[in-house]
Amino acid sequence: MGDVELIGHELIESCLECGALTAGEVTETIDGDRLAWAVSTRCSGCGRAAEVDGWGEMPGIVREALIARVGLVRLQADPAASGRLRVRLLAAFRKGGATISEAAGAYTALTGLGITGTPSEMKLLADRLTAAGATVLLTPR
Repeated sequence: MGDVELIGHELIESCLECGALTAGEVTETIDGDRLAWAVSTRCSGCGRAAEVDGWGEMPGIVREALIARVGLVRLQADPAASGRLRVRLLAAFRKGGATISEAAGAYTALTGLGITGTPSEMKLLADRLTAAGATVLLTPR
């Protein structure tokens, strides 16, 4: 992805073939136990279509475009019910790549105001936490 501008929820850049503007739309999904994302673009001039995709964390402007399109959701767990599961929930955060400090902070957020992210990010995390025994709630932010 070259010089890209975010307009609304679309990523706008110049076509490599003809120089006209392309509009890209971002999607994100869960594949197994990881996130997959893609940017699909089509040129307004020559009609050329292209797709850039990846796994895990996406580039900042790509994530901004996704959030502009799908919004954010909040993931929460009841503090009382989660207390007895603390060690298992911390292990679930660690399995997802969090440091010990990050896992502790995520547990505090989860049982407090909640953790926010894209629908796919929070669904994947909800699945991991549910597998560890937690009861979680996903709500639009």
